[in-house]
Amino acid sequence: MKKNKEFNFDLKQIRSFLEIIQENSFTKASRKLKIGQATISHHINLLEEMLGVVLMERSSKTFSVTPEGKIFKKFAESLFSDVENLKRDMSRGGFGGVTKIAASTISSTYILPDVVASLKKEDPELYFSIEAADSREAIEMIKEGKVELGIVGKMLKHPSLNYYHIFSDEIVLIGGKNSPASISLQELPHMPLIQRENGSGTRDAAEKCLNGHDIAPSDLSVVYECSTSEGVKEAVISGIGIAFISRLAIQRELQLKSLRIIGLNGITINRDFYAVHVKNRHLTEAGRKLLDELKKLK
Repeated sequence: MKKNKEFNFDLKQIRSFLEIIQENSFTKASRKLKIGQATISHHINLLEEMLGVVLMERSSKTFSVTPEGKIFKKFAESLFSDVENLKRDMSRGGFGGVTKIAASTISSTYILPDVVASLKKEDPELYFSIEAADSREAIEMIKEGKVELGIVGKMLKHPSLNYYHIFSDEIVLIGGKNSPASISLQELPHMPLIQRENGSGTRDAAEKCLNGHDIAPSDLSVVYECSTSEGVKEAVISGIGIAFISRLAIQRELQLKSLRIIGLNGITINRDFYAVHVKNRHLTEAGRKLLDELKKLK
């Protein structure tokens, strides 16, 4: 019994076959592919030998595609379409094209939606999975390879990480709509304070500033703790106390006059945000595009 010959396709040979048909010329195809005409002819000979059929009837000046060649052309076009789809899917972050991002509450809620919307207008097939986490958690997820990029409100330096400053935010003290317009630093420790959880960049920025003015965290009258900015706002509006929060997070409430900013002896608290990823880890196409767009925020 005759053993069937194995098909061992070489993509370069198949590309030569398709280009000859596309250009309707061996000479033009060889120029386009930047290989010698003898090489491109050899590619066709190898394909025909492997397949055991004639793909092209050739004369000194012209050629024609045989019925078998037309069948192979259909296969070759389908194959290269699949190859291009594979390249696109792999560059977009693996199966499903998902690029995983860990972002602190402020950036995931008030920054990323506009940035991602802008990217998807240019490329609707981009897909991002955003996981909200405080800055410390996000950085750990980056180091462990659970996510591709992080957007965080503080830097925890590590030799494996690259940080890029992307924008600055202001931390303000807020109270209910009937709160005073300003208070002194001496009054602050005696007022009920709502604060974010340990590890929050907002909390760290506020405590660092207050420490610089000789007010330690233990001096504050903390009455309530929240893991999200939304929770902090609702607690303030309900009258539980005052709180430090990102100015980005309160634009709607300021317009509605449901809360107000309380001046603190003219003190300004700034907080920087960073994009972070592992230095030597490959970024997907979507990850690179997102990082480039975030850098424009600065």
